[in-house]
Amino acid sequence: MAQVIRPLRTQQPIICSSCSTFLRILSPFLPNKSSTSPLQQHHHQRRRLTSFVTLPLSNRNVDFRSHGLRLSESALPPDLAENDSDSDYSSSEKSRNAKKREARRAVKWGMELASFSAPQIKRILSVASLEREVFEALMLVKRLGPDVREGKRRQFNYIGRLLRKVEPELMDALIQASKEGDNSKLQALSGTGPSTIVEDEEELEEIESEEEEEEGLHISHNYIDLATRWIEGLISKDSDITNEVYSIHSVEFDRQELRKLVRRVHSIQEQQLKSENEGASDTALVGARKSLSLFLRSLAKQMPIEEDH
Repeated sequence: MAQVIRPLRTQQPIICSSCSTFLRILSPFLPNKSSTSPLQQHHHQRRRLTSFVTLPLSNRNVDFRSHGLRLSESALPPDLAENDSDSDYSSSEKSRNAKKREARRAVKWGMELASFSAPQIKRILSVASLEREVFEALMLVKRLGPDVREGKRRQFNYIGRLLRKVEPELMDALIQASKEGDNSKLQALSGTGPSTIVEDEEELEEIESEEEEEEGLHISHNYIDLATRWIEGLISKDSDITNEVYSIHSVEFDRQELRKLVRRVHSIQEQQLKSENEGASDTALVGARKSLSLFLRSLAKQMPIEEDH
């Protein structure tokens, strides 16, 4: 018996540690030497050892892992597995869509404001705390003819950039009240009394009549339309209009100064395409366009009738 068990116990790769434990527990039940022959004892013990050795091997595929609930990586929902990337993408996409909606809304405001009279526009801009540049830009687009479609589109986009930071609820309410002629609502929005609104309207109408009278003095020259055409042509780099302006000899003007003003507008527009700081670039563009507009209007006023376009 000892000759059989000793070599089996020394073969550790074949018999696992649990087999030796089982042998110690079942050793009292093994056959006695006196009751059986040595050959029978040998075969009987060999069968028992073989059964103990092969028992763990026959259960290799049994899973002894914990049966607690656990989700494998493959079972995770896709929206949880890619939560970080999806949230970043959705937030950036939402931000871009929001900016597009704000831009379209601001352009729509500009179109609606341009349909009002000058006193109405000034009242709305005053309540909304907007700069005079917005009023000048609206007056310019109102003077553009129906055939200047591309110029109007660019001008309305420019006005939209100026209106983009306005409080939406306030601007919508002001435009709607002006359409309906609701002075009580305008009074509530502006925080002034009815008499103040009437005085403001009279003052604005007086200013508007003075501006129209000034325009009437030069209506034969049509200098405003001429200057507007020059502005749009120089900014859009139209070669025909550029040659037309720089080939004027009936009026003395500083061509070098004009080139500098045009280059300044172009430079700011190029910076806007690269920069994300729209507020600062818009302010600079307003100043650059205003300087160019004043220069060309002054030149257009001096043009004789025979060279009027």
